[in-house]
Amino acid sequence: MKKDKKIKRVALKVVERILRNEVKKDQWGGDPPICFGIGHQPKRPKREAN
Repeated sequence: MKKDKKIKRVALKVVERILRNEVKKDQWGGDPPICFGIGHQPKRPKREAN
């Protein structure tokens, strides 16, 4: 009887750990964070004065 309780407790802990990891992963709703890409634009070369 005690073995069954111990196995159930261990299984519950494993499931809880898996669910916590899934919640952390799904924090953004499955999508990557919003980024408008303004900081990722390449800089244009400066024009030289004639």
